[in-house]
Amino acid sequence: MIETDLIKGCQKKDRRIQQEVYNTYGAKVLGICRRYMKDRERAEEMVMNTFLSVFQKIKQYKSDGSFEGWILKIAVNCCLMELRKKTNFNQEVSPDTLQLPVDGNTLEKIYHEDIEKMLAILPEGARIIFNLYAIEGYKHKEIAKQLGISEGTSKSQLNYAKEKLKKTFFADFTPKTKNHVK
Repeated sequence: MIETDLIKGCQKKDRRIQQEVYNTYGAKVLGICRRYMKDRERAEEMVMNTFLSVFQKIKQYKSDGSFEGWILKIAVNCCLMELRKKTNFNQEVSPDTLQLPVDGNTLEKIYHEDIEKMLAILPEGARIIFNLYAIEGYKHKEIAKQLGISEGTSKSQLNYAKEKLKKTFFADFTPKTKNHVK
């Protein structure tokens, strides 16, 4: 079924078409929600909230971008709204405890299927900001505005997340020098 038929069917509140939209985009929405939420139950709840919002706000879809992109943006926003209620993004994090020299290409070596495992070790605030910045492509200014925090807090949380991921997953990749003394 083509995208325009899905949109028209949703606008008419056709349950069969709504089910088709869910079947078509549900897995991608769940993938996004899993990156933001610590457990599967919360992620599945956010999937349901996403599709409820999609079906309620379908008349707001302007066809400027892809329908899928619009749905995925709603998924991110649903997760962020839920997390804003329960997450303290202004928690102080000290990257000094995690400083570890790693070359700039390290994060590019990560396989897609490992992202979920990696994100699970991060505290909620750092995980959310890492998702928004490194995976979704938001800028610190946009993250700060969406989460109601300062740009500095966003940068601090991102740095903390990167350092924790480096320390946990890439410690073995740190180059050793010949003059290294044990």
